[in-house]
Amino acid sequence: MDLQMINEAFSICKVKDFSEVNLNELYVFTSHTDEEYSVICPTRLVPKACIEVEHDWRCFRIAEDASFGKYGMIAFLADIIAKQKTGILVVATYDTDYILIKGSKWEEVKGALEESNCRFI
Repeated sequence: MDLQMINEAFSICKVKDFSEVNLNELYVFTSHTDEEYSVICPTRLVPKACIEVEHDWRCFRIAEDASFGKYGMIAFLADIIAKQKTGILVVATYDTDYILIKGSKWEEVKGALEESNCRFI
C-alpha cells in the first residue's frame, strides 16, 4: 500500500468555536458534535483560545485509490499500528483517509508499516 507522510507536526484541539480556525490552510480538519468543537491542524496553526490541546502528532495519508468502494485499508493499517502499542486517529475525506499517530511512536510505526509492505512515497 502506498502512503504519503505529511511533513508537519500536528495538534488536536478542543475549541469554543471555529472563529479562529483558518479553513483555507492545508490539512485543517474540523468536527462539530452535540458536545464539542474539535480541530486537527498543523501545530503552527493552533488557535489561541483552545480549551484543550494535545501536541506531537504525525500524519500520513493513503496515497492510492481509497474510494468508497474499497474496504479493509484502515483495518489493515490499524492492526499494524495497534501492535506498536499506540493510539490512532483517522480522518476520512471524500478521496482518502489520513492517519495520525503520536510523534514519539512514529519511527516504530513507520518501520512496522514498511515491514508489512507499505511504501512511503
